[in-house]
Amino acid sequence: MNSGPRRNLRDEYAAQTRERILAAFVECLADQPAEEVSVSAVAEQAGITDRTVYRHFPTRVDLQAAAGQWINDNVFRYVHPSSLDELPTVFREACRRFDQQPNLAYAIALSRLGRSVRAGFRQHVLAENSKALEQVAPHLPPRERRRAEAVLAYLDNVLAWATMREELDLSGEEVADAVEWAMTTLLADLRRRNNEAADTSSTARSSSRDQA
Repeated sequence: MNSGPRRNLRDEYAAQTRERILAAFVECLADQPAEEVSVSAVAEQAGITDRTVYRHFPTRVDLQAAAGQWINDNVFRYVHPSSLDELPTVFREACRRFDQQPNLAYAIALSRLGRSVRAGFRQHVLAENSKALEQVAPHLPPRERRRAEAVLAYLDNVLAWATMREELDLSGEEVADAVEWAMTTLLADLRRRNNEAADTSSTARSSSRDQA
């Protein structure tokens, strides 16, 4: 007897249940104080049992990690740029989506649970930024690139949106304008100092050859 179709249906049902769980988790995160989101609350929101949640996500950490990627793919849809020069455009689109889902964005930015949810995805973003900075400023000392990496990490972040909205009462578009100015200024300065470092290095090599 061919069990292929039955297995496919079972796999499809499992995938649908997993999606329901993640969607329910995100709905809870947007509607409840983040630290009060429990497995039982997620199960109730999804219309399933706690046991079913644990069958798909054995630990809370597993659920949070999967939710972080789900939120990125289905809600905020962050796409890492192909170059650092595209960061302002990508962040502007992110701000637009944060404005559409402000409760969820605040929960992701400001709560301990939210930080846990986005931790895995953020590590990927930081690693990509680090590699891109090595290409933009290869002649600068690693210590200087590290400082630039830290600033970009703060700017390209839902936390920047939340902070400027809360403390300065800026709109999402105004936050994007401010961050674009900061990013482009930083990148221009990095390129200028990188060129100066390259010229200094080239001059030193020429002098060394002449002396030889």
